[in-house]
Amino acid sequence: YKFGGYITWPDRAFASPTSPIVIGVAGSDRLAENLGALVEGRSIGNRPVQVKRVRAGDPVDGLHILFVAAGTPGSQSLLDATRGRWTLAVTEGADGLNRGADMTFLVVDDRVRFDVDLDTVQQSNLKLSALLLSVAHSVSDTR
Repeated sequence: YKFGGYITWPDRAFASPTSPIVIGVAGSDRLAENLGALVEGRSIGNRPVQVKRVRAGDPVDGLHILFVAAGTPGSQSLLDATRGRWTLAVTEGADGLNRGADMTFLVVDDRVRFDVDLDTVQQSNLKLSALLLSVAHSVSDTR
């Protein structure tokens, strides 16, 4: 959830100035439960954080971050549904960016790292801080 502190969403991504940042989790009920407990009572900036379980076919409207676990049934349709929306699509695995995610977690030298595709991030009208990008394993930008 801490990635949320390094993301700037357009104001219109929220219904009001006090609307929560909503993190959707698909394919891992355990992660959703643990993340929900972790963010309880926490905020990013002045916005509370909420976690929502998501399944293939569910609408992604209102999600600000969507994590799709590896092997999730319907994962491609979930990732595709975030295109052009104000949702940071996150997955795991070396092929995550090729599948259309904005960010993907992978293990490099026994450490969890992440790769970022700035093109897809910008298509979603999101901005990632330079600090976040500086700790990424790799950042692709074909502009």
